[in-house]
Amino acid sequence: MKKYNGFIPPCGIYCGGCSRYLREKNPCLGAEEHCKHRKCKGIYVCCKEKKNHNYCYECKSFPCSRFKKFSESWMKLGQDLILNQYQLKELGEKEWLDKWNNESI
Repeated sequence: MKKYNGFIPPCGIYCGGCSRYLREKNPCLGAEEHCKHRKCKGIYVCCKEKKNHNYCYECKSFPCSRFKKFSESWMKLGQDLILNQYQLKELGEKEWLDKWNNESI
């Protein structure tokens, strides 16, 4: 893992633990670039543009089948996105990032 203090995407991925962010050749610049500027067609569009939420946990359908399916692929990368959502709700953005960044030391 690598420290990350940028934009937290609506899906609740911690970019500092993402293989795309961590790769040495042509790394992702983080969710700010990947989600906001490239307009992630799945979770981002559903959450931000269709429902005007910051995070999926704000939706009355959370966790919906789309989110559950998406989150399954991240389990093998060490991130439980459903748990991340509950922690974001409980801790808030700053404390959530601090928690992840302290684990990446």
